[in-house]
Amino acid sequence: MNVLNVRILLAAYNGQKFLAEQLDSLLQQDYPHIQIIVSDDGSSDTTASILESYASAHPEKIIHYRSGRRFGSAQRHFMHLLRTFYDTPYLMFCDQDDVWHPDKVSKTLHLMQQSESDSVPCLIHTDLRVVNGQLEPISDSFCAHSGINGHRLSLNQLLVQNVVTGCTVMINRPLAELACRESSDEDMLMHDWWLALLASCCGKIRFLEEATIDYRQHGSNAVGAKNVHSPAYLLNRLRSNSMRKALKKTATQAKAFRETFCDRLSKSQLELLDAFITTKDANIFKRDYLYLKYKLLKSGLIRKFAQLLGL
Repeated sequence: MNVLNVRILLAAYNGQKFLAEQLDSLLQQDYPHIQIIVSDDGSSDTTASILESYASAHPEKIIHYRSGRRFGSAQRHFMHLLRTFYDTPYLMFCDQDDVWHPDKVSKTLHLMQQSESDSVPCLIHTDLRVVNGQLEPISDSFCAHSGINGHRLSLNQLLVQNVVTGCTVMINRPLAELACRESSDEDMLMHDWWLALLASCCGKIRFLEEATIDYRQHGSNAVGAKNVHSPAYLLNRLRSNSMRKALKKTATQAKAFRETFCDRLSKSQLELLDAFITTKDANIFKRDYLYLKYKLLKSGLIRKFAQLLGL
């Protein structure tokens, strides 16, 4: 086994409030063979100096990477880090404002090593504990709180609904190498969704039914935990037509995914992707026919209701 066989990619931007606490949790992992790559996307606060301070204090664990570029989004930032640092047995992704449980790496790696075989691309993701800005618990399960099922990992399910949260993900090198294939990031909604689609199509993807991270909810979150059990959730869907807009974007993402990996996809996978891509501009009758025929349906009655009505 390589001495440093798990590489953690941390993409930061204006994260001074919680960054030190996150870095401390990475350094306190019970699995010792890790390397932490930290990168700042041109922050205007003290983020860069915090990263430099930790890298100087822990040179055996932390590398402060300076790309000299401005990415402008977490998705582009993480994909750049992946393409730069993919050459390691296992990779994980880290947000700046959460707190990792001490056994997060070891438990995820254990399931990874149980799941992978030969050179098969593999992705593992886990549940999260939802907390507020002061780490006070909101829900012991992100999946339960958000009304999602972490085991919904088939292609037809993932095309319409991502259940994989990037900060819980571990991928192996075969998947990382495949994900580094030349492609445009313009239509990629998030790196975790893209990787989940790729693992579902070309390898293995498994869910650990255990929270391995405190997922902090605060005013600056780019993506947060939505409580679908709240009446306000459905009311917002009805008012904003947000699901229809989101599904159009996911169909555009599917088109980009198909173009990038068509040579690795089976005939049935290509047929499924083509059907979903067609829904973007189809009328409601054809769209719902395709959703039902190919089981391209979100989880939960509320989400299915909104999806089929085009809300």
